[in-house]
Amino acid sequence: MIGPPLEPTDESREWAALYVLDLLSPAEKAAFEDHLRQGCPACQAELQSFQNLAGQLGFAAAPARPSAELRERLLRRVREAPAREQVPQKPGVLLDQAGLLIARAVEIPRQPVGPGITSKPLFVDPGRKYVTALMRMDPGTRHPSHRHRDVEELYLLEGDLHVEGHVMRAGDYCRAEPESIHGETYTQSGCLFLVMASQQNELLA
Repeated sequence: MIGPPLEPTDESREWAALYVLDLLSPAEKAAFEDHLRQGCPACQAELQSFQNLAGQLGFAAAPARPSAELRERLLRRVREAPAREQVPQKPGVLLDQAGLLIARAVEIPRQPVGPGITSKPLFVDPGRKYVTALMRMDPGTRHPSHRHRDVEELYLLEGDLHVEGHVMRAGDYCRAEPESIHGETYTQSGCLFLVMASQQNELLA
């Protein structure tokens, strides 16, 4: 095995135990530390668990290279301990911990939000009731006039979007301040855009 596995297994739990015992080679130790820096919550939890266990076994007072008996006691506990339950990630979410979020939009399912309009929510702020999403409008689709309850930002990725008498094209940006009003918007050929908006916008038509 070249480095610690990305998914928690019995072997990865043994890596954490051997790391606590300082029995990894310099290359293995560097690989495991690099894996931890990538933010694997399961391995971090396993490491903390074995650090606590080592303290209970008296490892804190043991020499740098523990005896074979102490090593076997800890590894036996590793093998006998039940597998840690994994917390399922939402579809498309690669990382969501310690204030960091990475999402793979292609894997996030589309949600219908209106006739001919679908959304892929990338992030939802429940406190602010604010959402960042990828929106797709089918050709000929119209979106009714609405009042903005918070700042709204839109970046057009492809297609056309008709807003207030102007035709937005790919690469165009639109910002709307709180309480401003967008009249009915529509697309002729269909469009895809990234939008950051309040979930409390008020439809006016």
